[in-house]
Amino acid sequence: MVVYLPRSAWNARSPNDGPGSLTVSRVEGAVIHWPGTGSTSVIHSKAAVASALRGWQDYHMDTRGWSDIAYQVAVDQAGRAWALRGLRIQSGANGNNDLNERYGAILLVLVTGEQPTAAMKATTRAVIADFRRIFPRGTAIRPHSAVRPDGTDCPGPAARAAIARGDFTPGSSEDDDDMTPAQMQELKNFIEARTQAYALWVHKALRRDLSAVVQAYALDIKNYERQTDAADAARAAAAVWATAPDTFPAVDLPDVPAEPDPNADPQVDVPDPEPTPPVDK
Repeated sequence: MVVYLPRSAWNARSPNDGPGSLTVSRVEGAVIHWPGTGSTSVIHSKAAVASALRGWQDYHMDTRGWSDIAYQVAVDQAGRAWALRGLRIQSGANGNNDLNERYGAILLVLVTGEQPTAAMKATTRAVIADFRRIFPRGTAIRPHSAVRPDGTDCPGPAARAAIARGDFTPGSSEDDDDMTPAQMQELKNFIEARTQAYALWVHKALRRDLSAVVQAYALDIKNYERQTDAADAARAAAAVWATAPDTFPAVDLPDVPAEPDPNADPQVDVPDPEPTPPVDK
């Protein structure tokens, strides 16, 4: 399994408009390249490789006028695979448009006089295996010097010898599944970083979702209580009327005197006077 470091790992610039995807039926194989800087200063650390890739991209885009760094994938001496254009995108490294349509382009981060490490060879075999899964007819593995019309020393004598020995051929005598300690550590670091990033994403997503659930639950409770209160009141009223008799029995109520008219003189119960006695003349 190849773990490709993304373009962000080397702080790549955005590509300009350029060639699109390779046509599966036209691809014949992969071409192996090297930087060909002429320097013997090794490029081994992750930071050094990232810096070198940015420099080559600047040169290809600003000086050569190409749409992006020319290669599809880079493999360094620690066995790290770096995503450049990507295996599906046509390269700009093989010499002309016809060659770029027929072949992929894999960059080995080698300097003058340097031999490919076992880690570099193992990762390159795995990258080529991925390339063949995408392009089943693209089985050829060639040095750049074997296809470039104008001739070139690329990818250097050490890489050419490795190609001739089949060191980059998937399924060779070397165990493709073996990983060097450096590859194992790189894979471990990558998995841990991805795991931490995923855990943080899950935490944020769950916290946001939980807050929304709590708010929705509180609103539902309020709506339920209002609906329940109204329903209970309606049911209680219906129960009262359902048990009420059709007619109510007559009830003898005491006479209630009418209220006096405030505009009339009050009536006073006064007994009739006794007859006036006769008076003697």
